[in-house]
Amino acid sequence: MNSRIALAALGLSIALFLAINLLAAPTMRGVRADLTEQKLYTLSEGTRNILGLLEEPIRLRLFFSEAVAKDVSATPLVAYAERVQEMLEEYVAAAGGNLDLEVIDPEPFSVAEELAVDFGVQGEPVNNEGDRLYLGLVGTNSVDDEEVLPVLDPRRESYLEYEITEMIDRLENPELPVVGLITSLPLRGGMQPAAQPGQQPQQTPPWPILSLVERRYEIRDLAPASLTEIPEDFDLLLLVHPQGLTPDGTYAIDQFCLRGGKVVAFVDPYCFFDPKRQSNDPMAQLEAGTDSGIDPLLLAWGVAMEPSKIVGDSENGLGVRARDGAQVEIPVVFTVTADTMSDDDILASGLRECRYFMPGSVRRSDDAPEGVNVEVLASASEAGSGFVDTMTLLGGLDPRASADAFLANAPSAPLAVRVSGNVRTAFPDGPPSKADDAPEEAQEGESEDGSGDEETGGDHLTESAAPFNALVIADADMLHDSVWAQPMRDLFGNINYIPQVDNAALLVSALENLKGSDDLISLRSRAAYNRPFTRKDELTRLAQERFRAEEMELEAKLAEAQQRLNDLQKEKDPANALILSPEQEDAIENLREEQVRTRSELRKVKRNLRAEIDARVLRLKLLNVLLIPAIIASAVASIRLARTGSRSVRTSPPRTSSPQSGGAAS
Repeated sequence: MNSRIALAALGLSIALFLAINLLAAPTMRGVRADLTEQKLYTLSEGTRNILGLLEEPIRLRLFFSEAVAKDVSATPLVAYAERVQEMLEEYVAAAGGNLDLEVIDPEPFSVAEELAVDFGVQGEPVNNEGDRLYLGLVGTNSVDDEEVLPVLDPRRESYLEYEITEMIDRLENPELPVVGLITSLPLRGGMQPAAQPGQQPQQTPPWPILSLVERRYEIRDLAPASLTEIPEDFDLLLLVHPQGLTPDGTYAIDQFCLRGGKVVAFVDPYCFFDPKRQSNDPMAQLEAGTDSGIDPLLLAWGVAMEPSKIVGDSENGLGVRARDGAQVEIPVVFTVTADTMSDDDILASGLRECRYFMPGSVRRSDDAPEGVNVEVLASASEAGSGFVDTMTLLGGLDPRASADAFLANAPSAPLAVRVSGNVRTAFPDGPPSKADDAPEEAQEGESEDGSGDEETGGDHLTESAAPFNALVIADADMLHDSVWAQPMRDLFGNINYIPQVDNAALLVSALENLKGSDDLISLRSRAAYNRPFTRKDELTRLAQERFRAEEMELEAKLAEAQQRLNDLQKEKDPANALILSPEQEDAIENLREEQVRTRSELRKVKRNLRAEIDARVLRLKLLNVLLIPAIIASAVASIRLARTGSRSVRTSPPRTSSPQSGGAAS
């Protein structure tokens, strides 16, 4: 009877377990808990904000060749693809029904593989049969706009959330913001002047950082020398060492800012990557000047840059090789970490490390208007910050000379600032062309009676008509790929630039911040997945220590035998090099047999080492798998025994009096 009840209880428990899981699948889909140490599946607030604002459905297709990956034993890639899929499921759960996910296995020579190729997902050949391994993501919206991540590279896992969220945001807002680029540097590539007279100019490739910006923005070039106005449909300006601006061009930027336009400015007191700076021609060096040429605008915004001075940091300088071959720490090329970045500003708080290359120092000017706020975003260190005069670099960058000229005398020199508030014009007398052409008497009269606006043009603004916002970074060289990235060829031979520091993130984040979207800024990077099996590693180390001595002894014995064999070969008679004496033949045969035995013993030791490691790891896995169930089973058994004992006590027969005593039954 008891066995029937136990079997019935077991069957009821299984049915109840299945029923709860079937019921939980549709009703508790949104109830999730991320128990991973690095919060791999917890979406950032910025991602949730973007997902919450989705108005039209977006479809994501994850292409992963799971069968092929398992055939070629690509276990790490399988684990990474699983993490990608689980993260995408978190996106779906947070999107409120406006995001669909489809996981597709593009098996070789299938319709699914053709679809992946049509979308532009790239596959890596893995064998001679033509099989390819795919791991890519495709997104489409309701009007069939497409966004593709051709390869989801595990090495870029820390950027995964940002890239996925960026894809979704582009599909939701397909119209790109318009950014006006004003620069004198060859960001799009071009002909570089000859380094020496008589040499041919060289073609330079585009700067890779520009392609990162163009993924999110429509970039329109504005030539500094011919600039006269800023089109009305421009959302913001990107100034990168805009040397060569005419007064009319400077005035156009001034009025754009007063109308509420936003600016990201990378200015420089000594731009090393200016092509004119690279020339050995003294006249070209002279033309390069010593700054970006917008000091009047900076002063109008309440900002000043230290003239003819380069910031260095002896605490965080980088080691380079000097001309004499010695290793020298160069203070004017240094790294800024989160310790000296602003924790309060959303732009700087998302950055971990930026590298500056011969930067300047930018600060609030002494006569800044009261309505202007200037906040420091990044600075050099307190102990190692100082200046180097630009005159010491006119002959080129000599690491030893710059190190000798450096003096740590400017604690925490500011490197980047945020400017906001109401600013004034850099042209109080009106447009430069009209102010220059007007008679002196007329100019005096206009200033006396206050009616100068009508004479100089009714659209001339002398102060902000809308709040002004700008980010000013005192370094343009930091955008060059040699400063922030490491070139690396991908699986298909294409050159990708892997960020070593957050310089590119700084530029993209600055543009995102000023265009009004703060959501993507917090997604710049997240902790890369790294969950080592520390106990397994410890077991492996102990096993290796146990077998290492024997392995080293056998390897030394094998090397000694090989050396003796070589010595015997050298003892041949020079006149009869192909003839060996019987003693030599016997010795060589014995040595070869010894080599075979030694190699066999060495292989045995290595097999034993592997078996020992596998056995220890298996015991560890069994312990992890069975320990918790064993604890639960023991607890259940203990409770059952306790209850059985208590029932036995309650159901025991009543005691009666002994017949000898003649007592009544109790």
